Amino acid sequence: MIRNLYIKDFALIESSRVDFSDGLNVIIGETGSGKSMLIEALIIAFGGRASSDLIRNNASKAVIEIEISTQNQKIIDLLNENEIEFSGETIIIRREISTKGSTRNFIGDSPVNLSLIKQLGDLFIDFHGQHDHQSLLNAANHPEIFDKSAGLYEKLESYSLQFNKLKDKISDYKQLLNKERNLKDRAEIQKFKLDEISKVNPNENEDEILESELKLLENSETLYSLSSELYSDLYGSEESVWNGLSKTLNLLGQLEKIDDSFAEYLKELNSSLISIKEIAYFSNDYKSSIEFNPQRIEEIRQRLMQLRGLQKKFGSIAEIINLRNELQEDLKLIENFDEKKSALESEIKALKIDVLKIGLEIENQRRNYAPDFSSQIVDSLANLGINNSVFNPLITRQYAESVKLSDFSTALDGQIVELLPDGINQIEFYISTNLGESVKPLKQVASGGEVSRIMLSIKNILADKDNIASLVFDEIDTGVSGRIAQMVGQSMKNLAKYHQIIAISHLPQIAAVADVCLLVEKFETDSKTFSEVRLLSDKEKVVEIAKMMSGEEISEASLNNAFVLINNS
Repeated sequence: MIRNLYIKDFALIESSRVDFSDGLNVIIGETGSGKSMLIEALIIAFGGRASSDLIRNNASKAVIEIEISTQNQKIIDLLNENEIEFSGETIIIRREISTKGSTRNFIGDSPVNLSLIKQLGDLFIDFHGQHDHQSLLNAANHPEIFDKSAGLYEKLESYSLQFNKLKDKISDYKQLLNKERNLKDRAEIQKFKLDEISKVNPNENEDEILESELKLLENSETLYSLSSELYSDLYGSEESVWNGLSKTLNLLGQLEKIDDSFAEYLKELNSSLISIKEIAYFSNDYKSSIEFNPQRIEEIRQRLMQLRGLQKKFGSIAEIINLRNELQEDLKLIENFDEKKSALESEIKALKIDVLKIGLEIENQRRNYAPDFSSQIVDSLANLGINNSVFNPLITRQYAESVKLSDFSTALDGQIVELLPDGINQIEFYISTNLGESVKPLKQVASGGEVSRIMLSIKNILADKDNIASLVFDEIDTGVSGRIAQMVGQSMKNLAKYHQIIAISHLPQIAAVADVCLLVEKFETDSKTFSEVRLLSDKEKVVEIAKMMSGEEISEASLNNAFVLINNS
């Protein structure tokens, strides 16, 4: 539930902390007092669009902070996945709106993206206002409402899983067809490229290997000369390093016999002589292995010329080899398109059978539940003052006669039916609110007040099936009054057993049943206008309801009427 809402420098509100309770919280106040600002603040707190126009005059920023408590495991998992710390069941959301229109968003002490707050809000709260009435009139939203009431979540999950597999396979099939067209259009060019690469037939890192070999061959005379000279200087001549150091070694040996402090140097020089001899032998062997091969030099140069010609067109050797593999695969694919298409067509056909099977099971459950759903709506509407109503969730199939054939068309009972994302049915609510009238689509029949009551009826039916903690109603009582308003109030009171309800109302009958009544008042001074929100005591509640019934002139009779209305609610 929402524990409290803190607002600072937002619209007409300078600073206000509003405490909510569980049950039914009703916000009252004169027209223009700023009641809608509270709803706007709640919407923004849970990720709604924030505008700098909402910042109070002369303020640098607006602040909206809300404290909620929840045991919803999906919300807890969402915060844990995003490494957001929170204490127990309490979560604090804070949004700061700057004069530039940008916002800073926090959950607890952690800065967060707005998208995370929106995800949390979707799991925690529902807002219902005049725009939601329009949503109810849109038949596209009827299947979700009906299926939630019917408890079809698991079956629809199973359907959705198979439907998405079918969707993916159809996408693969279309991609294959496109690839087939493209490849066939480019087949000659692809073959030409492959032939050009295959004639040269490069090997991995071949250019680097050949360049290293060419460098050695082109410098063979220099290598021979230098290695010969190195051997002679180190070992092969009378004046060689070896001979000179051998004499030095002899002198060190004589010195070491007299003074053993020369021992270490004798050891080092002996090691050096060994190294010099090894270098000398290596250079001599190297000289003997040097190849003078002008023919091989020319072969390498010609081969490198071929490789560089390919590289100029197609990139590095690695890229050329990858391209060759791709071209071979593409050309091979052209030969095997029919086989691949046939395999995908079989998979699609099998998936359509699976999807249709689950869709028929869902359809059967929908048709079985429809009378019960209708009965619940009719009973609820009767309790809300709409007697003799008829409510019918019309469940139909979408056949090919009425729509263009699509990728998701399939045969059923000798006809072609469409597989839709949520089953094989279209569902639209039909209603008659007057005795003897035939049912018509909801959008063609219901008045504003009737739509409000239908919305409330649906919410009551879904009450124990909906995990949403808080529901916010912005003047859902529009178009009703008198006895009907009292019925609407009782319905909201019943709904508040399952959800925390926050509602704006201008009707005393609804304020009377509130567990908590909040009054929004607007004040004007010489220099500014501001609104304040305060929790009404039981006595103040009687007074304000009396005002709602009789205006500012409060009589003893109006106070008595307000008292009776509250106690009879």
